[in-house]
Amino acid sequence: MIIQFNAGDVTFFDEDQAYFEKRLNDVVRFLGNEAGDDDSVKVDVSIKKTKHLSGERFEGKAHMVSPHGGDFMAEEHSESIKGLADLIKDKLERQARKFHSKHVQ
Repeated sequence: MIIQFNAGDVTFFDEDQAYFEKRLNDVVRFLGNEAGDDDSVKVDVSIKKTKHLSGERFEGKAHMVSPHGGDFMAEEHSESIKGLADLIKDKLERQARKFHSKHVQ
């Protein structure tokens, strides 16, 4: 899996990146054979801060593409970067499971 991060104005520490990578790598296993080899799945993640009534929040978007036609999108908001990673992972996982179930013969 190749993951490209665009953190813009967000302070994105190495531990945040590692957490995101771990969560996103969990999604690939739900693709099964549709994932291809290690470098076949590509994910672009963008994170930015937004103003909200309750203070600053993080907004994240992820676009994941697998080599066999899988094209997955997730957009979420959270008060923490790790919470954002969890929400994005959950949304991509649901899509990957659905994609895999349609392609299993």
